Amino acid sequence: MKKYSLLLHLVCLVMMAQAQTEDRPKGIAVRPVTLEFGLLANQSGSQIVRITNALTEPKQFVVYLSDWIRDTTGAHVYTTPGEIDRSCAGWIQLNKNFFELGPGETEELLVTMTHPSDSIRNQQMNWCMLFVETTQEKQIKDTSGLTTTIANKFRVGIHIYQTPPQVTKKEVKLLDFKILEKEKRKFRVTCQNQGEVQLQCASQLEISTPDGTKPIRLTPKEFPLFPSQIRYIDYELPADLPPGKYMLTAVLDAGADVPLEASQLEIEIN
Repeated sequence: MKKYSLLLHLVCLVMMAQAQTEDRPKGIAVRPVTLEFGLLANQSGSQIVRITNALTEPKQFVVYLSDWIRDTTGAHVYTTPGEIDRSCAGWIQLNKNFFELGPGETEELLVTMTHPSDSIRNQQMNWCMLFVETTQEKQIKDTSGLTTTIANKFRVGIHIYQTPPQVTKKEVKLLDFKILEKEKRKFRVTCQNQGEVQLQCASQLEISTPDGTKPIRLTPKEFPLFPSQIRYIDYELPADLPPGKYMLTAVLDAGADVPLEASQLEIEIN
């Protein structure tokens, strides 16, 4: 699977890139940034994305689709459409791929999805990403008179999810809880979404002592999990934790309708 960089030196992934003035915020606004479909086989559905140019100059936009997954750290990894098994990029039709907006103008982008008559795809969640990106280049002269062309782009990613209404299985597993670097007091929780819908999870680490004093709870870490996705959640114990024996309890919470998962480690800090 070929992976593509986000071109971070050119692209700003934001819902609104804006600068404040006394009158009103200026920037490029895209709403909504998530489209959720719940189609059956052979069904179609449409949703609208509104793009507003609140700048004082016209802007040109291109619109295109991409596949993506989250890696074990939660970072987005992008690929060409159709390269992941759960891609729905090929099911989407756009009413335009290019448009121009003058100052204050708004464009409505129609996004239509048609679910194929595929029995396997009708039993699983699928997803892709829709990008709206500016195309203008800007020329800047330096003090020596040399001209440099800069592609000062804004790119907004719109998440597209398709979950058939009959796909409801929710299950998460805490696969492992281990010492990552003992000297640096680092630990890792490994979990996996073993259900068929995306889950919004929270992981927490609790530190307790054998004498039963009040445990220390580290700040919970929240993250989404795609079906089958494996995720690492790393923790570092407080630097001021005194030497002694401790019980570490890792808890994984994926919502009220999913059983909690937990694992424990006994450690000794010298």
